[in-house]
Amino acid sequence: MKNKFPSESGQAIIMIALAVVALVALTALAVDGGNVYAERRRAQNAADTTVLDAALAKVRGQNMYTEGLARAASNHYVDSDPAAGQSTPEVNVEIYNPPISGPYTGHAEYVQAIITAKVPTYFGRVIGITEVTNKVEAVARAKPPVFNPMFFGNAIVGLSPNECKAIVYQGNANTTVTGGGIYVNSNCSGGGNQAAFFNNSSSAQLTAPCLQAVGAIQYEPGAINIPTGCIITGAPPLPPPVYPNPTCSGSAVQNGNILSPGNFSGTFPPAGVTQLEPGVYCVDGNFRLNATDVLNGSEVIIRVSGDVRWSGGATINLSAPTSGPFEGLLLFLPEGNTNEVEINGNSGSTFTGTILAPSASVTINGTGGVTGLNSQVIGYTVNLSGTSNTTINYNAGQNYQAPENPAVQLVQ
Repeated sequence: MKNKFPSESGQAIIMIALAVVALVALTALAVDGGNVYAERRRAQNAADTTVLDAALAKVRGQNMYTEGLARAASNHYVDSDPAAGQSTPEVNVEIYNPPISGPYTGHAEYVQAIITAKVPTYFGRVIGITEVTNKVEAVARAKPPVFNPMFFGNAIVGLSPNECKAIVYQGNANTTVTGGGIYVNSNCSGGGNQAAFFNNSSSAQLTAPCLQAVGAIQYEPGAINIPTGCIITGAPPLPPPVYPNPTCSGSAVQNGNILSPGNFSGTFPPAGVTQLEPGVYCVDGNFRLNATDVLNGSEVIIRVSGDVRWSGGATINLSAPTSGPFEGLLLFLPEGNTNEVEINGNSGSTFTGTILAPSASVTINGTGGVTGLNSQVIGYTVNLSGTSNTTINYNAGQNYQAPENPAVQLVQ
């Protein structure tokens, strides 16, 4: 007897084949998709480290392209030319400054890294997909170093954190400070003589734009010519800046009355020297100028390991460099040098540039005339005294400005 129903075996085979294709597709999606995702994550990590290395090279003045490509290669993304469209069959690494796309396009402080990489498939080949292209990018900010006036541009700064009388105004001659105020970093607030800023005489007058102290301010009526609203106690302590570190190579050489820059041991300047050539002088000893001495020098930095004492009878005309990494720095006693600085000026002397002695006591005894010190005076403690008028003119452009360190930050 014949079977009245046709065979269904062929349909079953078709259904099984379709199911197999579907299973392969699902397997391809699971395996190849997971692989592509993992490779994308790896490429993104590589792009992040690449752009950070390139940005760091930029702020250091190095070749950002070379550094970025080397970092990408260390993460197994090798490309020989960031400007090429596809330098290798599988990988292209591009580095741009400024970025060529996205919210930071055209901003010179930003660096962009783009990594394009092909990921081969395994099961996807069954359905005609042999590879997938991943393209990732990262952006970093390369903030260059900036230079700012030290201690917010105050003309006179006492750095002691807790010493009473950290800045003292005494004597019987007027002191005038222009261009910047007076800042006392000490928190001394014991009352009476126990004050960060101290004055106990009204026979002369201190004129300044502002007077601020972390601790107390004590003065006699009539001794201070400062706007009432700018005599401030309870000011925030000042953070230390990046101090300079000028160094010398070779020895200073005397030729008649002229001295060349370099290392010098003993009392400075040597006998007979009246002229300093431009440059850095590293003095392993004391810096002494006595009555009738004459010393001139422009574009000079004098770094001293001993003390500094300048007589009012000496004629001194010294000015700091007007360019270079230590522009505006005139006299420097490094941190740890606790010797004294005593400057007695006269109307025939001029000083231009920062006097920086963060661990030393500094005494200014009258400069005479109106030219005076074109300086920022920074000491552990500062004493303004003397019997002749003192004038301190601060101009940020003539004084040392401390660098704020460069920074690198991943932003995208």
